[in-house]
Amino acid sequence: MQPISARFSDISAVSDASFIPAQLRDEIAMLDGILYDVLKECEGDRVLTPLARLRQAAHELYLQSAEGADPDPILNELRELDPTTAHKVARALTLHCQLLNLAEDRQRVRSLRAQGRDGRIVEDAIEAGIHEVIELEGSEAVEALIQRLRIHPVLTAHPTEARRRAVVDGLQRISQQLERLDAPEADDAFAVDVRRRLAEELTALWATAPFRQERPTPLDEVRRIMAVFDQTLFDLVPGVYREVERTLARRYTGATPPRTPAFLRYGSWVGGDRDGNPNVTAQVTRQAVEQQTEQVLERLERRTRNIARLFTASDRYIKPSEQLQSQLERDQQDFPEQAAALQRTSPDQPHRHKLVYAAERLRARRQSDPRGYTGAEQMIADLDCLQRSLDDAGVPRLAYGEIQDLRWQVATFRFHLAELELRQHSSIHAAAIEELAPGYSDDAHALDRLARDGWQTTPEPTTEQTQEVLDTLRTAAQVQATHGPRSCHRYIISFTRSAADLVAVRALARLAVPAEQWPDFRLDVVPLFETRRDLEHAERVLDEILQLPGERATLDERGNHLEVMVGYSDSAKDVGVFAANAVLHDIQERLANWARDNDINLTIFHGRGGSLGRGGGPLNRAIRGQAAGSVSARLKVTEQGEMIFTRYRTVESGRWHLERTTNAVLAMSTHHAEEHAARLAERYRDDLQRMSSASESAYLELVKAPGFAEFFARVTPYEEIGQLEIGSRPAHRSKARDLESLRAIPWVFSWSQSRINLAAWYGVGTGLAVIGEEQGGIAKLREMRREWPFFAQLLENVEMGLARADMILGSKALDMGEQPQLRDRILDEWQRTEKWVLIATGKDYLLERQPFAQASQELRRTDVDALSLLQLAALDQLRNASEQDQGPWTDLVKMTIAGLSSGLQNTG
Repeated sequence: MQPISARFSDISAVSDASFIPAQLRDEIAMLDGILYDVLKECEGDRVLTPLARLRQAAHELYLQSAEGADPDPILNELRELDPTTAHKVARALTLHCQLLNLAEDRQRVRSLRAQGRDGRIVEDAIEAGIHEVIELEGSEAVEALIQRLRIHPVLTAHPTEARRRAVVDGLQRISQQLERLDAPEADDAFAVDVRRRLAEELTALWATAPFRQERPTPLDEVRRIMAVFDQTLFDLVPGVYREVERTLARRYTGATPPRTPAFLRYGSWVGGDRDGNPNVTAQVTRQAVEQQTEQVLERLERRTRNIARLFTASDRYIKPSEQLQSQLERDQQDFPEQAAALQRTSPDQPHRHKLVYAAERLRARRQSDPRGYTGAEQMIADLDCLQRSLDDAGVPRLAYGEIQDLRWQVATFRFHLAELELRQHSSIHAAAIEELAPGYSDDAHALDRLARDGWQTTPEPTTEQTQEVLDTLRTAAQVQATHGPRSCHRYIISFTRSAADLVAVRALARLAVPAEQWPDFRLDVVPLFETRRDLEHAERVLDEILQLPGERATLDERGNHLEVMVGYSDSAKDVGVFAANAVLHDIQERLANWARDNDINLTIFHGRGGSLGRGGGPLNRAIRGQAAGSVSARLKVTEQGEMIFTRYRTVESGRWHLERTTNAVLAMSTHHAEEHAARLAERYRDDLQRMSSASESAYLELVKAPGFAEFFARVTPYEEIGQLEIGSRPAHRSKARDLESLRAIPWVFSWSQSRINLAAWYGVGTGLAVIGEEQGGIAKLREMRREWPFFAQLLENVEMGLARADMILGSKALDMGEQPQLRDRILDEWQRTEKWVLIATGKDYLLERQPFAQASQELRRTDVDALSLLQLAALDQLRNASEQDQGPWTDLVKMTIAGLSSGLQNTG
């Protein structure tokens, strides 16, 4: 490698730049140059000089890492640096990481477009998944599978991406300017103008405060999530369905009634998840649904009017059906002013009129006008009538083109945008029951009777907490009455440990929402099993539920459909990443078998985080590694933190993410795939259990060691993360400040920030060594990785976790803990894990056979390492400063946290 340039020329820091496409290389070089010029104009050498010095030092530190490089000289320099200047240096590094992310996103889109143009079937695309199913089980099987298909992402407000909305919008505008350069008419003068606009946008970003001045409220988080729907999700959904159609009926796509149902459903916890978040109240939940509803109705109205403007078919050539004419007569009576206007402007266009009236009914619903649609089904019926009329008139392409896209959007998002789900901790309900019906909280059968027969008296709550539980349930009923039962009907019970935890919610609902007053109220109570212990007892709890008359009757009413959520985050914090993955795989296999034996249509809801330590990593690879029978054409999964904005940053990236997800769900839902997964799990069950037990023991020895909680707080920026105004949820579930109460998000986020990334790998080396050190063990590990997708995906995630850590910088962070025995234990396991991961994968170094991932990481390495050095120096200064002198250093640590979050990309 050559020394890096002061002008951000990071291509020179990549060991093999041939894996970086020329177009990406050119785009990065252009952005690097413009950023340098902006910094020169705004700050001059007082920032550029220390920035160049720090980046060069970080680069040299990496080059010398094999010889045991010493970071102390540069850390000593940084401690002497004025904190205001250091803050600007961190901002510059952060902005550069964000530009690299943006450029890589654009390259992914270019690559996908190119593959789609050369006639190849793109690996992991929907077309590839459908062909895989056809080859295994035939065309009829794939048609039946698509009819059962349901993919249900649930967006949650756990923002570990510390960027504020203004920064996100600014980067979006930069992306739009770069898109202009791809236009065929982009000559030299055009390119100069684009560079001018890019410099202007980067200057605006440089002048924008990187953080909010106050912590966002839950409704701020609602608006942030809704921006994702507005900017990308609403528009990308029809393209996913079109890809299925194109594969099933290439010649007739858009000319025949579609075979693809609206299999996507979106959910949200934003404004509904109150577990440990006192800021989410019944009023917040009501307002969240109202905001979602307003947004989707406005988008549907706008979309409908846009299609109407393009729809000029005349009744001289295209006769409307009798049913459509009858509907238009009713529409004219309901909207006489609009009818008069249409008669003047387009008297011969009845199909256009129908679309205009549909838009009017959407607007009327927004304004609570009784002429509005009563629900999404009514609008779908109108669109069906319009399509039949056009099809019968001999113009099926008009019937199944833009109108079909609109119909898919209505069926997917309905009139509530996303199904808002409620979540609360089981202990809150137990406390409410104990207050209202003492002695009932642990008696599932007594609670079941309350839920079925009602309360003989109507007890009044005496605490605000219990009142809030009842108010939340009443709010859900009111929301359903206004927006339909699908808008808010799931209630998730965190830390479910018994059947009583579930029935308690139904009993409380019966008190808050009497059946006589609310006969149509629907409440689907979803158990969430999170810790190792709770996951292992899940079957017992479900058996208890089936024995309760009320719960059995509810299941019968719902067609024996049952949803069970499993948590990845807390289980990993509880027993370590290896043991958590093993227990999750085992419980999902057991749940699938339990459902089959009890004739239950089971949906497993996967509570995955964005980081590798919380179930993150490529979702399609994870799906292909799922336990036998646990997918069965249904996938429900949380999407959290910065992964939401990474996956759905553009329409193209969002569509590709959904295509890969659909591909994997289809592939894992065949009988062949389920039987194969079952055989592999049985073959390697004992080996996995032995490795898991050893890994768990090593992990527990570490986290339960005396003084570990204090050690953790010193070696990571945990306290400073808690001060960032990036989310409405506290870092702890309770007032206690120990590892038990600590949420999994700051636990993982803190370790990744310190460049130790312990949550992603600790204990794995000890586990792998159990098999690897036996005779023939290395061959066994490599066989497991080659044959078993679950194990391969686990090793891949651990490898990536190790690659994003850094031994030199992480060791320096561990020194701050001032407990040599804990430091040495972590370093020993770190080296052991890297050794055995490389042996098991047959590699000489991390990411050896992933050149694109390696090049991507090396692109960011200088910036990320520089940010880590700044963070280490700032933490050292902060912890030795007097209280009145801590402010500037605290601000600098916060800035490095934001920068590392952008540079490392999957941190929380």
